[in-house]
Amino acid sequence: MNSSDHSFFDEYKPLHVPHEYSASACVQNNVVFALAQLGEATAGEVAAKLSLLEPGTHPETHQKNADDILNYLFDKGLIKANNVGGQLAFNLSKIREANSGKADSLFKD
Repeated sequence: MNSSDHSFFDEYKPLHVPHEYSASACVQNNVVFALAQLGEATAGEVAAKLSLLEPGTHPETHQKNADDILNYLFDKGLIKANNVGGQLAFNLSKIREANSGKADSLFKD
């Protein structure tokens, strides 16, 4: 792989979703973990979840971290958001329901 391919993959690698919260993890991992736990949430709701997980940190710090990281990930296209009541509600856009249809009917002559 050449260096331009490597830099592209570094920039646009898939988002890692941690399986647990860790106070020693990077802030982005903890914000993503909180969002994953909530399913879909505003930055304020993610900050509130972070406050429950790490009550020793000032709530304003959690709010700023959630705002900055969620907007950064959204701008990069790594997470999605819906406008709910004038606020962005972010989500990981996971597939939650199995495909119940068959594609055979799409390919009939």
